[in-house]
Amino acid sequence: MDVWGQETDWRSAAFRQKLVSQIEDAMRTAGVGHSISSKDMENHVFLKAKTRDEYLSLVARLIIHFRDIWLSRGAPASWNP
Repeated sequence: MDVWGQETDWRSAAFRQKLVSQIEDAMRTAGVGHSISSKDMENHVFLKAKTRDEYLSLVARLIIHFRDIWLSRGAPASWNP
């Protein structure tokens, strides 16, 4: 089993789990409680994306959305999910 190949394949469970964790961290940092889990959000993005770049772009937009929520609440400018 090629571990490096799994890390670079955007469809692999290991790669996807890393992004689920990043989404979860962003949600926690922003202090938002959604009825949808980070896993469900990632799965929605995964099903919508047709390419690796599109997938990563959609995940980035989601994380930026949580950062914007955090900033709109008057939080300090230091964002480190």
